[in-house]
Amino acid sequence: MSFFKKLFGSGKKSEPSSSPTPALPPSPAKPAVSEGEPIKAYDKFGREISIARHDWITDILPREINRHWNDPDELAGLLIQSFNDGFFAEVEDAVKHLHSIDTNPSRGATLLGIVYLHTDRPAETARVLSDYLNKYGDDGVVLTNLAKAQAAMGRNEEMERTLWRALEQDPNLDNGLAWYEVIQREKGGPSAGVEALKRIAAIPGSWRARLWLARSALEARDLDAALELYRACLRIVERPIPTDLLVQMSGDLGKNGHLPDILELVGPHFDVETHGILVGNNLIKASIDTGHLDNAHNILRQLEACQRPDWRENLGYWENELLKAKLETKDAFPKDEINMTMLTLCGPLWCIPDHDTSHIASERVPDAPHIVFLGSSYETASMPTARTLQPADGPGRMSRALPLFLNEIVYLRSDARTTTLVPWITNGGGGFGLFGKAPNLGEIAHQVRQLTKSDQESRPADFLVSTHLITLGENWKLQLSIVRTIDGNKLVSYSYDFAEGDFHRIAVRVIEDLLTTLTSEAGIVSCSPPPESQIQVSELDHYLFRLEQTLAVRCSMMSGATSGLLSNPAEILDGIIYLCLQNPHHLPSRILLWRVLDGLKMNEPALVKSMATKVKDLQIDHPLATDFQQSLNAEFNTILDVG
Repeated sequence: MSFFKKLFGSGKKSEPSSSPTPALPPSPAKPAVSEGEPIKAYDKFGREISIARHDWITDILPREINRHWNDPDELAGLLIQSFNDGFFAEVEDAVKHLHSIDTNPSRGATLLGIVYLHTDRPAETARVLSDYLNKYGDDGVVLTNLAKAQAAMGRNEEMERTLWRALEQDPNLDNGLAWYEVIQREKGGPSAGVEALKRIAAIPGSWRARLWLARSALEARDLDAALELYRACLRIVERPIPTDLLVQMSGDLGKNGHLPDILELVGPHFDVETHGILVGNNLIKASIDTGHLDNAHNILRQLEACQRPDWRENLGYWENELLKAKLETKDAFPKDEINMTMLTLCGPLWCIPDHDTSHIASERVPDAPHIVFLGSSYETASMPTARTLQPADGPGRMSRALPLFLNEIVYLRSDARTTTLVPWITNGGGGFGLFGKAPNLGEIAHQVRQLTKSDQESRPADFLVSTHLITLGENWKLQLSIVRTIDGNKLVSYSYDFAEGDFHRIAVRVIEDLLTTLTSEAGIVSCSPPPESQIQVSELDHYLFRLEQTLAVRCSMMSGATSGLLSNPAEILDGIIYLCLQNPHHLPSRILLWRVLDGLKMNEPALVKSMATKVKDLQIDHPLATDFQQSLNAEFNTILDVG
């Protein structure tokens, strides 16, 4: 099982209410049926919390109701969400209280009527709603729910008159309109349903009936009539335009293949705060399918900046679809046109020379043993047949993460100088290079020695540590080889089997073998790693994944690199924050977060800015050692423009 199964989602935690303490707190909620899906909630960092329904209704919900007892708006929102979770009888006392204090009387009456209706008391619903109508006059929502109560009591003729009366008050009630159309269609067939919509459309201010008539026009392949009806809707409707109008308009156009019209009609009216992912979904799909990839990218980033945890899975899907669409525009590389170089990363990826955080490890002397690490090679059953750009996959990511991690281990546990080499394609927008089979280490050892001769601060590489992955079967195999660069002689070669996502189960053995060999062959001097550099063994797979993502972000900043090919930067940021939360005293994880925020700021400023609250809470709730904490606070404040 992938280690991602252990990760949580993201979300926002509601702030305490400023309403006064209730003089008469509510009685405890009635016990709820414990069957059914747990209640999902999110902490302030966006991690998903699953709460048993019994615990929710007996503990959490009563506490929240009590907290908002004298705040009608907050209480109403909480009760409506309770309805969505399937709780009606359980919140009856609170709904009765809201009915008595609500500054919006139609809301209080309607919610109480809904509770009675869902607890098989339609006569009580009719009484409450009729009392409201007698006192305040006609209201479309109240009348629609009264019609439901009348239908439940079998008073169908009265129900139909009440429903029409509701539509006369508000012809754009979605439930009322759909219900009325169904009644007429069942009586007189499809044409009667269309006539019912036309009758509603004649009511002043009516736009929803036109929306449904446009659907009928599209089904009849009359695009011009549908577009005219849509434009009439947009002229009539009040601003901001209701979300469901744009959802139905874009959905019906898309279902009938009119994608450019979605972008023309819906696109200009999209507001991320108002319409969110429901409209954003259809706009992104239309943009990708019509080749407007920049537009899809822009909408995605707007949605991601809203920091909505319940959207994450959906947005992740569109991130992958957008990346695939971008890669499809890239041609395969002829062999003689591939330009590849080796990026040289000195020390651990997160270690920034001359920065306060670099003091986590001792300085290196110039004549210390120099160890170079190289991965970026793997074999699998589905290797691509053409040289082309493709989305990063699990083996590819792991092939880049392992040398970064082993570099870090040797650097922190010895006196050695360390360098990681990363193959990088310099043309075609740039990208990581991968070897489809184990490279000739003798040849590469010589090249590595020549490459590191240019480093004036240390001697050329003495040893090459190579990692190669084989993922042909159910389990993966890691081949670890250590080569002396001066003569290309392979000193040792180790082989380890492990399941995908379970590198941590072999990590201790790999580290021991590597350090033992380098001590005997390279003469490295061992030392104890700093405590703030240590991470739980169970977290290693998670750490490796985020290490490789940080490398991808930093490489995307290089001149000539195509930043738009970076995969799902929103997930990268959230993922590294979760890494920090799960390893709150691990300094490298916190530095990775800093480097990723810094790397994304130029091309994704809104996304980076949206992380400010999470980063601030992370630093406050989980402080590091004093010196490192202050240094990173300064870096985060600069990146996030926090005073």
